[in-house]
Amino acid sequence: MVEFTLKLDIEIIKLSIVTLALFILYKYRSIFETSLPLTLIKKGAYVTVILWLGFLADVMNDVYPTPFTKILDDIIISFALILGTYYLVDYMRKVQVSAKPTKVLNGTPTLERGAYLLCTPDLKEALNLAAGRKVIALTRNPEPFKGAHLPYLWLSKVNADNAIDPLRLPAIMNHLISNSDKNTVVLIDGLEYLVVENGFNSVLKFLTALKDNLLLKGATLLIVLDPSTFSENELAAIKREFEVLQSHGKPKTPV
Repeated sequence: MVEFTLKLDIEIIKLSIVTLALFILYKYRSIFETSLPLTLIKKGAYVTVILWLGFLADVMNDVYPTPFTKILDDIIISFALILGTYYLVDYMRKVQVSAKPTKVLNGTPTLERGAYLLCTPDLKEALNLAAGRKVIALTRNPEPFKGAHLPYLWLSKVNADNAIDPLRLPAIMNHLISNSDKNTVVLIDGLEYLVVENGFNSVLKFLTALKDNLLLKGATLLIVLDPSTFSENELAAIKREFEVLQSHGKPKTPV
């Protein structure tokens, strides 16, 4: 009798822990959404719910044991583990991208290491500023970088080489930081698309965190954008974090 009570107590504790995990996932879903893709959060919730059902079946088996309930919990939990493993493997397969800067652009470095904003959509000018350095780009338009044989992350939801979902800001940041050193220029020219997909505040947080981490590594961050695609307040917020460049890489003279 004591053994039965102890086993039931353990099953109830396990059920309570999974219930608490579901509650936390729901209550703090906005926090998870800022660091994880929404699709992955939903899939994680599905797996957790199925696990909860499995532990519930385990408790029911201890209270009202039948030949069916003796195996039901094992079937449900096994299914949840298989499904969770599939989701994880599929997610890891999709997030893998191969874009490492190795090619040094011709020319002598003229841009000091730092974080800059170039208010022009002219990618040629941006690449001229990166002369003498390695470049890795985060872009909505990969063709110029592909033509120049430069590594890039393509902001896209399609399943293609070097494509990365724009909603996966933490993964994007991790890839750019881990593949940068003091001789690297990280060039971003897909900022408008990132804002459309994530919202301006999330993108600004992403940019400031990326800037701080790259500066710690001695790398350079160069953002290329068309000012007409942002509001005055949004553009002002970005300019507060980055040094504004005029043509040929000269810092803009304060007004």
